[in-house]
Amino acid sequence: MIRRSDRRTADHARYARQVVQALAPHFGDLADPTTAATVERSITAYLAAPFDGWEVILDSPALANWRLKPDTGHRIRVACTRMPPRIPDAGQEQRDLERERALTALVQEQAS
Repeated sequence: MIRRSDRRTADHARYARQVVQALAPHFGDLADPTTAATVERSITAYLAAPFDGWEVILDSPALANWRLKPDTGHRIRVACTRMPPRIPDAGQEQRDLERERALTALVQEQAS
């Protein structure tokens, strides 16, 4: 008989794997098996013990524009945290918002 906690841990690991697989085509570093495994472990740990400050950087650590952040229901979302340019660029802001929404929808769809 599978214990409920074991089933929950397996569900968290499956969800984490699906999130990474969904985002790998959009964030090249996730194609690296070591990076993918690290992100999966971080997601799994977060789901086991959620906290508001959790995040994973998806792009270059030097830029850190794209991140995974907590969402409702102990799930995660994609967030753009790009620093605003000195000269506001409404077009870039709109593209970032659209990509953020599309990637979050992809994660929610693929990892359901």
